[in-house]
Amino acid sequence: MDIKWLKDLLHVVQLGSFSRAAETRHVTQSALSRRIQSLEIWAGSELLDRSHHPITLTPQGEDFIQTAREIVAMSEEAQSRIAASARTADYEVHLACLHTLALAFVPKLVADLTERIGPFGISITADARTVEEYLLSLTNGSSDMFLCYSHPSVQFDIDQEKFPSLVIGEDAMVPYCGPQDAESYIGPANQSEIPYLKYADSTFMAHVVRSIISANDFGYRLVPKYRASLAESLMTAAEKRLGLCWVPHSLIGEGAPGPEMIPDEWMSPMSIRIFRSVENDNPVVKRIWAALSDPV
Repeated sequence: MDIKWLKDLLHVVQLGSFSRAAETRHVTQSALSRRIQSLEIWAGSELLDRSHHPITLTPQGEDFIQTAREIVAMSEEAQSRIAASARTADYEVHLACLHTLALAFVPKLVADLTERIGPFGISITADARTVEEYLLSLTNGSSDMFLCYSHPSVQFDIDQEKFPSLVIGEDAMVPYCGPQDAESYIGPANQSEIPYLKYADSTFMAHVVRSIISANDFGYRLVPKYRASLAESLMTAAEKRLGLCWVPHSLIGEGAPGPEMIPDEWMSPMSIRIFRSVENDNPVVKRIWAALSDPV
């Protein structure tokens, strides 16, 4: 049994809808439904009555729901204690961020901040986590700040008063493929099938790309051929001429076509946003936040 399944159940019960729960859990509705089914298989009984709208608990679900709440609360409390004890004095700031941002944006950000506020020690965590898990790291104290992309297709289930944020950069999600394939994939005259290199469904990037595809009429041409969680893996596959993917433009580097050269319908702008907890009293974090709030 996976603790994520219990959190899924609690969200469905709270919101009364698989679609709304999937949005707050940052997964597709089909993925959330499969996880709920896995939980019900583990429990040996249906826990949700899907014939009602909003969705309600079955009698077996009513018996189980309080236990689920207690297990989730206990696991989060234990994680918070462990995270707090694991923090060391070697680094003054702990930053959690999406893997893609850790490659180039974060080193530049830290260099710029060092020039403005002086040297400081920083530990970067860029594990393969869900957005919800990254935000939880702010709550349990294992991270001082969380850096991520921001896009209208991904709504964070977060209290903005407790976790304020700042936009500190801009990027764009753009199509990427081998230079030999660009015209045949994106060229206006070509309507042939496109081998599609896609993100794993639970990732932030997958939500953004789905919003691009759903808003346009080229989706029927995309035939999934390769799936990965990291943009870097998809980029390498594209360079090997395995198909077309979408990646942040900043990841492509110098010499690549700029967003102005790509048809508008194939791309979507994104912001880079940083979060912190108002309860964080780390003095270095406060200095960093003040500097970010007053860009040069």
